[in-house]
Amino acid sequence: MSRTVDEIKAAMRPDGTIPADFWHSTPEEIAEMIALQAELARERPLSPDAQWRRDYKERQRQARMVGIQHDLFGAAPVTHYKRNPGRAQAVDQRPREEVASIIARAKRDPSVAFGIEREDRPTFPTDEQKARTIAAAANWLRIGQRVMIIDAPGSIDPHFGLGKHIGRKGVVWRLCSSVFADRCYVFLDPVGAERTEKIEFIELRDLEPIE
Repeated sequence: MSRTVDEIKAAMRPDGTIPADFWHSTPEEIAEMIALQAELARERPLSPDAQWRRDYKERQRQARMVGIQHDLFGAAPVTHYKRNPGRAQAVDQRPREEVASIIARAKRDPSVAFGIEREDRPTFPTDEQKARTIAAAANWLRIGQRVMIIDAPGSIDPHFGLGKHIGRKGVVWRLCSSVFADRCYVFLDPVGAERTEKIEFIELRDLEPIE
């Protein structure tokens, strides 16, 4: 247990050393630590949304898992999974701009780090535009809603950033506070050889409800 400065000074020997048993815990302190650990270990009830997220993860795992192969000689068992879909769904997108043109335009944009400006998609929507986006999503924005990514911030290479996820589907995983009310977290369905979770922070204007 931690000691105060005065307790340490009082226990210090003339040569500056401190007895080893000074740091030993008393029976009362040990009982207090055990009670504290028991309190921390006690599982607190989950909120309905947190319980849904836990159940969804388990359903996804069970749906992907083929079976578990145990080793006859005691090695670690091997879990076999089904093959994921190979690619995202094709989505109609605006014609791709030439890279040289994108770079020339990006040089004049001080906010390029947040996404390259596009004529049809402002990097920073106004408060009025955000309000329209939030109002339009009011009928479908909820935890568990199936969505598809239909757009993303501009980038020089579409294979990087959120642009590489266009066409992918998932579920609304977590809603945001009023500060980021025009965004949400999306838990993406696995594709290809993915085995780890993909949760992305996406603007509502880049999502479309499905199913």
